[in-house]
Amino acid sequence: MPKKIGVLTGGGDTSALNATLKGIALKAEELGFELVGFMEGWKGVLKGGRYFTLTPDQIDENYGGTLLKSSRTNLIAMNKLDEAIQNLKKLDISGLIPIGGDDTLTVGTALSEQFTTVFVTKTIDNDVGINPPEGDAVDYSKMVNYFCPGFPTAASRIISAVRDLRTTAYSHDRVIVVEAMGRDAGWLTLAAAYGHADLIVVPEVPYQPDRLAEAIREKHAERGDVIVVVSEGIRNDDGELMITSRAELDAFGHTKPGGCSEIIVEAMKKRLPHISGSAFRALILGYLQRCGSPTPLDRDSAIKAGSLAVRALADGMVNGVATITRTDTGIAPTLLPLEQVLKRDATGRVIRRSLDLRFYDAERYQMSAAGAGYFRPLFGDLPRRSLPLDERDISICEIV
Repeated sequence: MPKKIGVLTGGGDTSALNATLKGIALKAEELGFELVGFMEGWKGVLKGGRYFTLTPDQIDENYGGTLLKSSRTNLIAMNKLDEAIQNLKKLDISGLIPIGGDDTLTVGTALSEQFTTVFVTKTIDNDVGINPPEGDAVDYSKMVNYFCPGFPTAASRIISAVRDLRTTAYSHDRVIVVEAMGRDAGWLTLAAAYGHADLIVVPEVPYQPDRLAEAIREKHAERGDVIVVVSEGIRNDDGELMITSRAELDAFGHTKPGGCSEIIVEAMKKRLPHISGSAFRALILGYLQRCGSPTPLDRDSAIKAGSLAVRALADGMVNGVATITRTDTGIAPTLLPLEQVLKRDATGRVIRRSLDLRFYDAERYQMSAAGAGYFRPLFGDLPRRSLPLDERDISICEIV
């Protein structure tokens, strides 16, 4: 009887999840393994959970989201780890591949102490892994998990949105504050530099409304329109998330962020009375960042990472993590030991990776040269800004 392995997807969806599943299914078929897909993340391995035999022909790697669906189910808080393990054994599952971010993998690492497990990371926030060693020079090849599958596509969505907003900002002399995802890390927000964001505000640096107002004033005086991109996880002076709705906690105890762009707009109106209040706008990109088809780089990397996870199970390497590595020749999947990729705190929770602040120029609210070096394999060189016809270059007469 062929070995039977399982797979599940947990947490928020990304555009590259089906691509990861495709890689897993293709390698499982090649090795003669039966692959069982559990529906709705960790919920699928509990009593009443649903599952089915997953084959490569069922999966479209170019289709976003996850065929297996997802949920934010916390087996630890529910005290259901033992039940999950017993159910996996009851189904003769010999190894499990959880695909997820820090919350899904926090549960997975706890389960891995008693059950054969290999992981594949995914999160659009790009906050799973370890940054390059500290120092003035950045060695990108020593970055553990160069990017999480799902991140490049989400970043490209933000780049496109900010670039397109430039035209309407110019046409109406707008100050547009765009809110990008990133509860704790500013990776997605920083990518907006490729869309020519004027100012970028990340959660790793304390939000200073007076400083931001001065930066907006200078940019507005210089060009007449301004695009500010902020992370949804920006916090106030008390360290609290700036949200516009009632605080809501998910299964892992996180407050759901959302609305800081609207709060910032109101704060800027008060500090910049010389700019018409009607010029200010807030825009929350929301789920538009995580939906749709993956980019080719994202898709292909995810397929390879999924395949590598199955190969690890076949070779007897457990508690490994399929990661992405930057090499001299490009981007390649690498399997690393769990403890090298997922650092945990005293409670067992996976510690998120913050934005490497060498990649961010906090004084200018912009991407640094090191940041451009990080994004180059994903999006090429930082593009030059294409400006519309400048009023200073044409002769405009005033009616008197």
